[in-house]
Amino acid sequence: MLAVGGAVLGSLQFGYNTGVINAPQKVIEEFYNQTWIHRYGENILPTTLTTLWSLSVAIFSVGGMIGSFSVGLFVNRFGRRNSMLMVNLLAFMSAVLMGFSKLGKSFEMLILGRFIIGVYCGLTTGFVPMYVGEVSPTALRGALGTLHQLGIVVGILIAQVFGLDSIMGNKELWPLLLSIIFVPALVQCVMLPFCPESPRFLLINLVLL
Repeated sequence: MLAVGGAVLGSLQFGYNTGVINAPQKVIEEFYNQTWIHRYGENILPTTLTTLWSLSVAIFSVGGMIGSFSVGLFVNRFGRRNSMLMVNLLAFMSAVLMGFSKLGKSFEMLILGRFIIGVYCGLTTGFVPMYVGEVSPTALRGALGTLHQLGIVVGILIAQVFGLDSIMGNKELWPLLLSIIFVPALVQCVMLPFCPESPRFLLINLVLL
């Protein structure tokens, strides 16, 4: 259960980062406008603002596509568990970029952070169900396999709750709303070293040796 619980934190991250960008749209657009005024001394054009916002949302999917194509490269070389550990570096990088984007007056930092967390989520959506399926007992494989989807929807729910104006979806705390992803990444880094590697991966490498 420790192995499955640690792995499913990656699914939670995917759900959270899918839903978190929607609630604070107005305050983030205002941040874009204020950043533009700081740089160029004039309000941002509506078309430019729409383009930047659309890019902020869509770049997550672009990163996810790149990440999903890279799953095989990681799991076959480093193993399932070690791959999940390694890619948490991407989550930490993204948290720093998005968390300090307001302080740095840089919407580019936010957009780059969204791209990086997209790559992370694309990778984890491949790692998690693979690892869970391979470490689960045969009798529980079906039941435990559903935890990947459960983690995603719970992540979306948490994002919607945290995104309320009265919690973190306001102009003061929205950077924390986006950067709090470092918490599950840190928890996963603590849990996974105590979890076993996938027996299938170990067997494949034993055969290759």
